[in-house]
Amino acid sequence: MRSLLPYRAAKIVAERIAITPPSTAATHPKVEKSLKEEVAPPRIEPAWQFFDAAWYIARHTAGLKDPEEAYRAYLKIGMKKGHHPNPAFENLRVPARAKIPQTHLYRVTASPILCRVPPTKYLAAYQIKTRLHKLYNTFDEYRRRATLMPDAIGPELWESDLRVVAYMDNSKKKLASDYAALPQGTLISIIMTTRDRAAIVADAIVSVLVQSYENWELIVVDDASDNPQTEAAVRQFGDSRIKYVPLAVATGIGGARNVGLEHASGPVIGYLDDDTQWDPDFLLILLNQLHSQDARIAYGAHVMWDKFDPDARLGVAFKGVRFAPFNRPLLENRDNIAPITVLHDRELLSDAGWFDSSLKQQVGWDFILRMTEVAQPLAVPCLLSHSFQGHSEGKAGADEDATTALRSVQSKLVGRADWSQPFTTIDGQDHLAFSIARPARALRQPKLGRLPVEPVQIVIPNYESVPELEMCLRSIAEHTPTPYHVLVVDNGSSEEAYAQLEKLPKRFENVRLINEDQNSGFSFAVNRGLAEVMNCNEKILILNNDTLATPDWLDELRYVLFKHADVGMAVPRQVLPADNRITKVHMPGAVKALECDINLSIHHNNILDLEFDREDGLVELTYAPLFCGLLRPETIRAAGGLDSGNAPHYRSDWILCDFIRRHLQQRIIYTPHSKVYHLQGVATEIRKSTGEDFLGRGKAQIAEAGPQARR
Repeated sequence: MRSLLPYRAAKIVAERIAITPPSTAATHPKVEKSLKEEVAPPRIEPAWQFFDAAWYIARHTAGLKDPEEAYRAYLKIGMKKGHHPNPAFENLRVPARAKIPQTHLYRVTASPILCRVPPTKYLAAYQIKTRLHKLYNTFDEYRRRATLMPDAIGPELWESDLRVVAYMDNSKKKLASDYAALPQGTLISIIMTTRDRAAIVADAIVSVLVQSYENWELIVVDDASDNPQTEAAVRQFGDSRIKYVPLAVATGIGGARNVGLEHASGPVIGYLDDDTQWDPDFLLILLNQLHSQDARIAYGAHVMWDKFDPDARLGVAFKGVRFAPFNRPLLENRDNIAPITVLHDRELLSDAGWFDSSLKQQVGWDFILRMTEVAQPLAVPCLLSHSFQGHSEGKAGADEDATTALRSVQSKLVGRADWSQPFTTIDGQDHLAFSIARPARALRQPKLGRLPVEPVQIVIPNYESVPELEMCLRSIAEHTPTPYHVLVVDNGSSEEAYAQLEKLPKRFENVRLINEDQNSGFSFAVNRGLAEVMNCNEKILILNNDTLATPDWLDELRYVLFKHADVGMAVPRQVLPADNRITKVHMPGAVKALECDINLSIHHNNILDLEFDREDGLVELTYAPLFCGLLRPETIRAAGGLDSGNAPHYRSDWILCDFIRRHLQQRIIYTPHSKVYHLQGVATEIRKSTGEDFLGRGKAQIAEAGPQARR
């Protein structure tokens, strides 16, 4: 196909537009340096990049020769007549039931989204490199990275990014083709809220009218607009499937969506904001994915734009693609699944509840959190929705402090937990630990109820830590109904500390203490404990002393080994308290102000198989740090314990994981249903204050080892 922008036109526009170097704020960290060394190519304004002057002149304006004159003619007259700006737009397919007035037809015929223009064509202007950036070259590599960084594809594109976009578009075309001839018997209710945005609501409505799946109803809830033109803007389409519901008093987006739900008749629900648009195959693909995968909720990839260009029918600037395979712990840290990307079974509302009208911001995040507590969502890697931030003014709650809004949603998450406990870290910060939400835990109980009664040996190395260890032991006692025995191996603590440690076995049942004469390191201490418990032939849990267990933590780890005979080690969420210094090392896309799980880690690059067990959301890893790991006795026996000879301790973790996978042909599996807090290096911080670590290295050497060494 010919270039979207002929060379002569591109040259003319490039000469007329002042070129501003692109921002590198959202650039991949590993390539930021190389970006600064190169000058970005000229950026052509969006409307121009879609206009093929030679093709348009030959087709519509015979006699014109000047590209600029033809372009002006298209904008002034041709667009309103329904002319396409380029042959790539001729993919347009208007459904039989669509009633689009001639005055609004241009919203379709000039839209690269609604005309199914390949996204690599309209994103080409944002490509800064024609080579690969190596962060991900295949779609599987992208999915693993996106699991931890949903905005992996940012505003400045490399060939790797466009390759992923092409994969998504190709998948979308394949699914749309597969589903095109299927019956359309399920009514889908679409909820749209608006307030004083009559000028922009038509584009969103048109994106519904051109849906290839035609059995829908659109309920537009007007949240007490002051502008009387809003009703006319909705009713002008004259389609009986569109219902206009005005409110006398503004309720906010949550309350307005609930009103829409009250008027909805369909068994499947979708949500579309007035400043967003759907791909024409949004409903077709997500509905049939729900049915074919036996899911209750599904979501697609989301393209984000800055503002809206009425000539290009696209954003003024590209901001990125947001998509991630479902990662529940990450969702609890940040809002990365927008309601406009979602289609769900209406019956989910009975289990999860409706929108929380008391919230001013993050209404959708709270809603998706609750929905996914009772149903595992299906992530569909297709570009199916587009949002235009700053399209118009008037969204409620914009003045609320962002951090306050985040914390208000998290407080509701805590409120749905069965258990919570305040604690203070060594930096003096107050935090609140809490369990997995009550609805999610309730769904897990039948599975955990099938577990056999079997004792577990828990080995905890310790050095100089008394209050932290006591809190750890208390959490184990409170949250571990299965039989267990704890062995604390003290690694040469001071006499004063050891005197306090000796009191702990009297305070807790099934806890005993052994003492090493000197501090020989984490690996030596663990091996000393393993030597004591190995002959019991029971499952063994290696646990840091600076941890805090939550309800079901150990049974969920046992469940992994019970269900999968080829798993050698099961590991939980490793949750760091808010404002931890290394959170973003492992999870670059995380909100640092909130707690975060880091056992799935970009720093460790440890995700092997995201879909190892889709039913239970289990993920196969290449590596997991031994802050908390449940192992089979035959696994640790075959490994011979930890390799203390190739210390330091964080290296022995890697050696063990490699041995499990490569020599024993067993798996390392992460479960998001087991939640353990890691207070991050209490013993290490005390040790560093002496100027030496386990092996006598100085502080400078510890710093060189990086955050991985300061477990």
